[in-house]
Amino acid sequence: MMTAQKNRARRAVAAAALAVLALGVTSCGAINEQATTFQYAASDGIVLNVADLEVRNLMFVTKSATDEARVLGSVVNNTASAQTLELKLATGSVTIPVAAKSVVKLEDAANKTVLSSTGVIPGEQAKTTLSVSTSSDQALVPVIDGTLKEYRQYVPGGFDPSEMAHLTPSPKAEGH
Repeated sequence: MMTAQKNRARRAVAAAALAVLALGVTSCGAINEQATTFQYAASDGIVLNVADLEVRNLMFVTKSATDEARVLGSVVNNTASAQTLELKLATGSVTIPVAAKSVVKLEDAANKTVLSSTGVIPGEQAKTTLSVSTSSDQALVPVIDGTLKEYRQYVPGGFDPSEMAHLTPSPKAEGH
């Protein structure tokens, strides 16, 4: 009789230990959100929706704060009517017409869109108002230059490799 009680007690202790172990292994998921549930821009640009338009990977590529800037990214219109996206900065604005049920890829030569300037240096963000008809939203849009090879072809006026000379380490002098 005593042995049966000891076995039951041992089973109860073992079950409690397994429950604590299982809780310890899975508790991170109980108090933290899953990373796969976060929506984020997977590239260098930003992601946002303005009215019915979806703006994806929006960024500006330029040489300096005062040079022309190429607008990159995509604008998706899933509605049955054409719409126009306006990008307005302190230095000027551009409009991007988007046909019904279409995607405008601004990297394509046919959709090339250029601002007179961004007013901020590459590496900073340009305060931008995005508008579609009566709806608007403000965003900080990344301004980049040709430092990353994949954006060099989009720098207005062309990319000059000498602009990156300061990024190359110089060899150490012997004996120092």
